[in-house]
Amino acid sequence: MLPHLPKEWEDFLTPYFDLPSFYDQLQNFLDAFETIIPDRKHIFHVFEKIPPAKVCCVLYGEDPYPRSSSANGIAFWDAQITDWNDRTVGNSMKNILKALLVAHGLATYKTPISQCREIAVQHGIKGPGDLFRHWLVHGVLLINVALTFSTFKDKKRHFEFWRPFHRALIQALNHRRPSPFYILWGKKAQQWQALIKENIDDPSKILTYGHPTFIHQFLKPDQPEYSPFKEIEQKTGFSWL
Repeated sequence: MLPHLPKEWEDFLTPYFDLPSFYDQLQNFLDAFETIIPDRKHIFHVFEKIPPAKVCCVLYGEDPYPRSSSANGIAFWDAQITDWNDRTVGNSMKNILKALLVAHGLATYKTPISQCREIAVQHGIKGPGDLFRHWLVHGVLLINVALTFSTFKDKKRHFEFWRPFHRALIQALNHRRPSPFYILWGKKAQQWQALIKENIDDPSKILTYGHPTFIHQFLKPDQPEYSPFKEIEQKTGFSWL
C-alpha cells in the first residue's frame, strides 16, 4: 500500500511540488527495502493530525525510532511507551520530560528520572500520549528530517530521498503569513536553517538546540535550571507541559 498525504495537505503542497511524480518515486523507494519503519500506513501520520492552516510551529527531529513498535509517524512520540514507567530503549522521551519539568521549575538537571515521572503524573500527564496530543492541538507539526528508516547503513539514503519533500513543505509554510516557528533539534534538522530563512517573515522564529537523545546537549549540567523549553514557550506563546 502506498501512503498518501491527506487531501488538504496535497492541495497545500501542489503549487510547490509535483506530487504525482513524488508518489511514483516514493513507491519505488519504499519497494527497494526489505523493511520500512514506520509501517507504510503511518509514514504521513502526523499530517492526519493537523491541517496546514493550524500549523504554528514545526518541530524537526532526525529520523524515526528504529523499531516498528515505537515509530508511529509522529516525531519523538515513542508509541511503545503508554505510561512513564514503561521501559524505554532510547533517551529522548526521558530527556524531553525532564526538560519540560525544569522549564516549569518542577525539577533540575540533577532530578532523578524516576522522580520526574512521578511529578509528571501528579500534574496530569500520565504518559507521552498526553504530552504529544497537547502539542498537536496547539499546532505543533512533529516531523523528522527522514520520514522513514530501514537499517542504520541506509540512513543517508533516507535523508537524501526526503529532501525535496521538506523543501516544498518549508516553502509552502513560509509563504503563509505569519510564518510558523521552526524548532530544530540536532545537527540534521539544523541543516535546514538556510532554506527556512529564505522566505520566513522573522528569522528569530528559528530556534536551534541539541538533540534530546543526548542530555548533555539538550540540557546543561553546569546550569541545572536551564531548559530549551523556557525559550520555546516564551517564543511560541503557550505552555508545552
